[in-house]
Amino acid sequence: MSTLLAIKPKNNGQILSPSIKEQNKSIKTKISSIKTQAQTIQTNSKENFANKGDVEDYIKNNYPTFFENFELCNYIGSGSSGNVFQAFYKSNKRSVAIKFIKNKYDKDKAKMNLRIRQEMSISTKLHHKNIMETYAHLKINDDFSFCVLEYGKNGDLEYFVHNLLKRRIISETTVNYFAKQILEGLEYLHKKCKIVHMDIKPGNILIDSSLQAKIADFSVSCSFGNFEPNTLVKFPFVGTAKFMSPEIINKENMKIKDSEKIDMYSFGATLYFLFYGIYPYNLHEIKVKDYIKIYEQIQKENLDFPKERKISSLFKDFLGKCLDKNYKTRIGINEALNHPWIKASKAIFDEKENLGCLENFLIKLITDNIASFNELIK
Repeated sequence: MSTLLAIKPKNNGQILSPSIKEQNKSIKTKISSIKTQAQTIQTNSKENFANKGDVEDYIKNNYPTFFENFELCNYIGSGSSGNVFQAFYKSNKRSVAIKFIKNKYDKDKAKMNLRIRQEMSISTKLHHKNIMETYAHLKINDDFSFCVLEYGKNGDLEYFVHNLLKRRIISETTVNYFAKQILEGLEYLHKKCKIVHMDIKPGNILIDSSLQAKIADFSVSCSFGNFEPNTLVKFPFVGTAKFMSPEIINKENMKIKDSEKIDMYSFGATLYFLFYGIYPYNLHEIKVKDYIKIYEQIQKENLDFPKERKISSLFKDFLGKCLDKNYKTRIGINEALNHPWIKASKAIFDEKENLGCLENFLIKLITDNIASFNELIK
């Protein structure tokens, strides 16, 4: 039984209720609003290519030769500039990822197009075992394009930890194993390619079928190859709020030679998040886009190492150097690669090679059961 809204006037004791006609009108308005929202969601879904059927229909009408080479499979997820599907090369059934990109946004078409061209220009030139490979970038029409990427079978680090390992946090051994690989990818980006990633976080580290970590998503990356090391620049205000370095949040001018420190902070925040399940400097209760409060919190807080988790003194030292608030004294990539905590990772990779079986290696990794590594970090 429905209950009518009752209103008691001040002047008398009569109970007045809205007429049935008024109620029906109100209900119709709500239903119309719900229908409009549903249509908007459906339209956005098609524009963003979140539905396999919509994707296939769109490509058949606009780029039919696509299906001569590829077979489209499962929807994987969304990136900063498009949605991603698993696909197969028909010739050899090799798995790849296809990222469908909307080339322009009505609000700022030129800026978005430039960003996409920049991403493709950067990513297609990168070739390293710890960087996600971009095989090709092809234009469908003025509105859409797609790129063919290496396939990360085990998803990103966050998915890998939560859904595949069924954990919220992971062992120090596991963090170390992935940290070494991410660092080697960053060394290649900064030292050889002169590129700052600008958005290192668990969601941008993909894991392939052999448990190899690969840095992905170069949509906000910066190339500085044409600049002198001492050139003073203001890097763009980009990244993911609680992984962003304080100097980027504060929009500080920096010398090109210090640019690697931007990624080193985000890298440290990523390791901290994987190990503790929270953000460094107690940022977890601050709203994601409240940049002023995030910056103020980082400046006033000391880096905390919750006592609930046992941590080696070497790892604590390493995290502290990566998450140094002052980029001028923050650890650089070369120093990080030579830190005792990172150098101890050799024992983990030796174990992986000796075991030969990925399943057995993973069991040892996630249970902190690689004795030679634990001996080295005591």
